[in-house]
Amino acid sequence: MTKEELLARETNKEDGLDVAKRVFYTLDGKQGEPHRDAVRTHRNSKAIALLFKALHEKRHLSDDTLDEILLEVIN
Repeated sequence: MTKEELLARETNKEDGLDVAKRVFYTLDGKQGEPHRDAVRTHRNSKAIALLFKALHEKRHLSDDTLDEILLEVIN
């Protein structure tokens, strides 16, 4: 399977689909998927972690802001 085929099948990549919907559908998982809640939790956590990493690496998110956000999450 090619990368494009995998993206189309597993991440809903198609012309005209809104980015927010594509991300939501990918993170939400497929109906009837075994362990869907666990898959959803894992995908959401991983997506957020990768987003924070990208923002931090591009210097859109400072160390101090990251620390503050993470402190809010655990409290």
